[in-house]
Amino acid sequence: MARAHPWFRFSALLVLCGGIYLSFVSAQEGGDAKKTPPPKLFQLPTILEKHSAPATVEEMRDIEKHVKKVLEKVMPAIVGVRVGPGQGSGVIISEEGAILTAGHVSGKPNETKGVTVILPNGKILKGKTLGKNGTIDSGMMKITEEGKYPFLEMGHSSDLKPGQWVIAIGHPGGFRPNRTPVVRVGRILVVNPGFIRTDCTLVGGDSGGPLFDMQGRVIGIHSRIGGLAITENIHVPVDVFRKDMAKLQSGVDMGGTLGQVVTVRSAGGKTVFEKNDILANGDPTLPSPENAGVNAHYKTYAFRMKAGTTYTIDLNSREKAKPKAKQDDSFDPFLRLQSPEGTQLAEDDDGQGFPNSRIVYKPLRDGDYKIIATTFKGGQTGQFTVKIFEAPIQDSIVVGKADVLKAIKVPLPAVKLLIDTAAKAKLPAHINAILLDDKGNPQPGKEITFVWDKGTEKLKSNAQGVIRIPLAEGKAKKLNLDLPKDLRAMLALTDQDGLYFQRTIDQSVETVKSAGGKVVKTFDGVIAKTDPFDIERDKCFRHNHEFKMQAGKTYTLDLVSEEFDAFLRVENDEKGKLAEDDDGGGFLNSRIVFTPPADGTYRLVVTTCDPGQLGAYRLTIRETTAKAVEPKKEEKK
Repeated sequence: MARAHPWFRFSALLVLCGGIYLSFVSAQEGGDAKKTPPPKLFQLPTILEKHSAPATVEEMRDIEKHVKKVLEKVMPAIVGVRVGPGQGSGVIISEEGAILTAGHVSGKPNETKGVTVILPNGKILKGKTLGKNGTIDSGMMKITEEGKYPFLEMGHSSDLKPGQWVIAIGHPGGFRPNRTPVVRVGRILVVNPGFIRTDCTLVGGDSGGPLFDMQGRVIGIHSRIGGLAITENIHVPVDVFRKDMAKLQSGVDMGGTLGQVVTVRSAGGKTVFEKNDILANGDPTLPSPENAGVNAHYKTYAFRMKAGTTYTIDLNSREKAKPKAKQDDSFDPFLRLQSPEGTQLAEDDDGQGFPNSRIVYKPLRDGDYKIIATTFKGGQTGQFTVKIFEAPIQDSIVVGKADVLKAIKVPLPAVKLLIDTAAKAKLPAHINAILLDDKGNPQPGKEITFVWDKGTEKLKSNAQGVIRIPLAEGKAKKLNLDLPKDLRAMLALTDQDGLYFQRTIDQSVETVKSAGGKVVKTFDGVIAKTDPFDIERDKCFRHNHEFKMQAGKTYTLDLVSEEFDAFLRVENDEKGKLAEDDDGGGFLNSRIVFTPPADGTYRLVVTTCDPGQLGAYRLTIRETTAKAVEPKKEEKK
């Protein structure tokens, strides 16, 4: 959910009582905090397994008994937090005292003055604010006093379903010494990647407190009060915290304001699909993202995607803008993407900027994927456009022991340039690896080893099967990836969010347009230390190739290497140097488009941009007939 719709009501946040209201005295109250192991899985009563409402007193008692079991496990890790004059709630998720809370509770990152954490037994500890994402309202804090603290397991919000029973806990009105955290039991109304809505009532002070599933796993953090009813409240999904965990822990302020539209960056590329269409009253419907009780019209399009290629899918409204007073009634696009089997893979509301939608997606296997164009609000009709762009670069799929830089097509000499230019653009360069089985399924929790000339590093894939590491100059030499036999990896050069870099990351480089034509000659070679130095470039080794050219024809000369920074020159014996190029082919490759002044044998000098560089290369020559140049007409006097 990228922006605040009319049903959001912002307050310093949340909660009273709704659903079933319970008060519980912690078994740890009055004692020192002890380490709490991750909750054991409970046997759920039938009423909870079915996600249905209780119909008898006995079913009510079954729910109450089960909730008490869960509370015995989770209560020691529920905390009150104070940041200056503000109060809120939080939950400890590591033995060292890391805390999940709401972004508007934690506030400015890296603050210690006036920051305290209150354990359920009333003990007050010093704390520090960590990172936050103001747009989604996620935040983190930590206890700064050394110790081992009770902590709880994080669940997966992607597994949640509407109707599922949940438990909300917090400190309404702030921490009170003689009151344990207040418990509300309710059910999920709506769940998507951007927010969870439940009927667990919340008031100010509950903000930042945890939402649990019936196994005692943290599945969300209380954020704000819903506007449709007092019992419809909004929680930040725990998967949002998982995605941004490294940034939040390191104290990064991702900015934004709650409800603000955040535009998703496109991976770019050529247009491969475009459809202008209309949603009408006769079209089929599905539950709307805004309110499951109201249906929204939709249309579905099948599109063939290739594994490892990144696609940008845009859904645009083509309705004319309406007066501000009627803005809520205007066509509000909502976009969904499904697998060939119909499993939902992604959805978006305002990723292209209000009110348009955008999904950037990289499939892990070939197939006919389903694009669903619908609206955020139910019952809307109108004109729209679906457009798909295909990024120009495709991931490399590797097995066994793989040369990482070769796979992502980055020559070793280019690493420092790439790191520097990426840093200037505030898009740190990363190696992105998606671990897959032989059927193209992501493999979470798998360990792989990176090996370079002076060290090794073992890393585990996240819940999506992804490992993303910064591209470091000191780890680039002889960088290999060692994969188990049952795994393969999809490798790419990306930014920290997994989006591709363009081939020419340095925007100051202008590529030369090829003249096209048929390939007439290819030279494959290797520059080695036994080769002579170039006569023009200091301490740069070179190879010379001779090629006969004809006047009246145009030649495109492409020098490509994955191991050195290419430099190409054209010479002849009569006039010496006739043309030269460094990056005309893009990303450290050279290109010269050359029309010879006369028939003859020309010398093509293959060398390097920097001294001492070595490696394999390919020089490709294309030939086409040049256009005749009309003579200029003399002006009459």
